Amino acid sequence: MDTKSEYNKEFFVKELVSLFTDSNIAITAAGGIFTFKYGHYIVDKYTPTELMEAAHNADSRVKARYAAELNAAFLMFKYFKKHPDEFVLGKQQTEPRKYTINCTHRPSTSPYLTAIRTKPFLLLAGISGTGKSRIVREFAFKSCPKCLQDKAGTTPGNYCMIEVKPNWHDSTELLGYYSRLGKAGYQFTKFVKFLVKAKMFPNVPFFVCLDEMNLAPVEQYFAEILSILETRKHPKNPETGEVDMSLVKTEPIIDAQYFRELSPMPLAKNAHTGELFSSKLTDRDIYLKLFDIDTESDINEEVGSRTELTTEGLTLPDNVVIIGTVNMDDTTHQFSRKVIDRAMTIEMNGGNLRNMFGGSRDLDYLPEEEQQHWQHAFTRHYVTADEVLEAHPDVAEELMEELPAQLEAINKALKGTPFEVSYRVLNELTIMVGVMLDEGKTPEEAIAQSVNHILLMKILPRMEGDAEMFALSREYKNKMGVSHDNRLEWLKELAPNLNEPSLDTASDDAGAEEPADKEHPQTAKEKIEEMIDRLNNQEFTRFWP
Repeated sequence: MDTKSEYNKEFFVKELVSLFTDSNIAITAAGGIFTFKYGHYIVDKYTPTELMEAAHNADSRVKARYAAELNAAFLMFKYFKKHPDEFVLGKQQTEPRKYTINCTHRPSTSPYLTAIRTKPFLLLAGISGTGKSRIVREFAFKSCPKCLQDKAGTTPGNYCMIEVKPNWHDSTELLGYYSRLGKAGYQFTKFVKFLVKAKMFPNVPFFVCLDEMNLAPVEQYFAEILSILETRKHPKNPETGEVDMSLVKTEPIIDAQYFRELSPMPLAKNAHTGELFSSKLTDRDIYLKLFDIDTESDINEEVGSRTELTTEGLTLPDNVVIIGTVNMDDTTHQFSRKVIDRAMTIEMNGGNLRNMFGGSRDLDYLPEEEQQHWQHAFTRHYVTADEVLEAHPDVAEELMEELPAQLEAINKALKGTPFEVSYRVLNELTIMVGVMLDEGKTPEEAIAQSVNHILLMKILPRMEGDAEMFALSREYKNKMGVSHDNRLEWLKELAPNLNEPSLDTASDDAGAEEPADKEHPQTAKEKIEEMIDRLNNQEFTRFWP
């Protein structure tokens, strides 16, 4: 087949089914292979969603949600056509060019994105001034569509800053409350209104930054959200009875009755049955009412016509990412293991100070194609470990053996302490491995890097204590056959050995010399060594700076 006329949609669908069901090809790689093979014929003719839905209908093993990977490949192909000189495709070049599009076309390399794709609740910890709240704004700028951009270019419409106050001891400041004073009704907060807004634009990531999150006791004002996060699941389609993998639902945060009361006649009842009349308010109506605006033409008609708010209440939209910034000093509260266990923690302690220059350009809106790429970059595909196994049946048995074994070995080192981990950590470790497999990593790479991230993000942040807490008894050392003096040394031995390549160049020259000041993310081994040094010097150690 040499001409465009010889191709048709049926042919492309068959090719998609073949690639996406080949157990030897990763999902991300399949999208790339298909696009670069047929890009000249398909990119301007079909949408990724249209093609993947057709492929799903032809073979249910092909998930409609794979459209995100296909869309990323489409965008890469379009960029490649316009800027072929910015890509290094082989070793023929003697002077490899700088990979100028950086994370815009390689978002999978970021530990932040890996964490967000695993769970939509992050804690960014570190000393003051390292850019914890700034990076949340950067994500919003990169993914903000034109319809949500402000004219001044200062505050993306998909970003919400919540300044936590020291006197927050319950959820009313965050979730609102019902008042009977004056005009009785529910008092909707900025946070709740932002969640309603996110429902109107389900394909756009929305970011909540809880600034100085631990100025107040998190377990008190954030309790409901912590619980709601654990109710996330893919719902069943009421018409077909099949699980809808494109949606994630939670239990309601705000009851439906409070949204029904926004109706002009909220208390009107049927004279015969005594039941309240239907409010007839759509989700779009409620959004317009809460934000006191007259019209909004950019809301998808099908999305806006839903009545979920008045029938189900406000659930946590799956396109919302909650990120808390954390300082650990005398003015803040410690985190309980309950909170750490439900979050992905990333430590930010600065780096090369010269990297600050030029950073203001990260707070600019991007062209539409790059916006869409970032919008897909934050999409989460998995909620449970079983979904990962179903998506990667070729390595399912290996994951079921290797991942529990890794955590069991870690638990042996932590035996007798309150730091042991259980099912939730295993579930999120499996999801993270699935995320990395989707990016095209080998199972060995995915497992090693995921265990490293889970140690840094979930296990080490739980740990603190004195020399006695981390000491190993002679009997236990003999029983387990180890010679380490304390648990941290044992844990350091269990941590994966990572030698990650540079992520911001596309050079194929393995012998190229790196700059002396080149930064690498801290590995779990390095963090554990830091904690061991602190224990030796101070007789006490913890993860937090």
